[in-house]
Amino acid sequence: MNNYYLRTAGFGLLLFALIFSIAAVPAMAQLDVGTGAFPNTELIESQLKRGVSTKGDIQRVLGIPNGAGGALLPGYGDKSTVVEPYQIWYYEDIETTDVKSGEVGMNITLRQQILVVYFKGEIFHGYFWTSNSDVAKIR
Repeated sequence: MNNYYLRTAGFGLLLFALIFSIAAVPAMAQLDVGTGAFPNTELIESQLKRGVSTKGDIQRVLGIPNGAGGALLPGYGDKSTVVEPYQIWYYEDIETTDVKSGEVGMNITLRQQILVVYFKGEIFHGYFWTSNSDVAKIR
């Protein structure tokens, strides 16, 4: 008796998913699909201070990061041979900006942004930001 209910529930779920996916394909071309809000990178310059701000300050201004890791980067100037470890947090955003049906498949245009924040211990040390949709402005 248990197998009967499991198969019936599984079939019902599969049928629902199939009907939903068929109905959603035309509507998907009208919707923006993305990973959520990307932090306002201009707030880094106005609300955070390199060498002073902490991880708590970064999280307050930019939100919870998508992930964390580490980096080994060389120094500069007379310290160019020194390789120092940094802790990093990263934020990412991928958004569908255009979807068109083609003869063979679908053409999907994406916008991608990545923000990497560097820390020395608990202190904000710098950041790296990139996007494939905008011209960078260096300040």
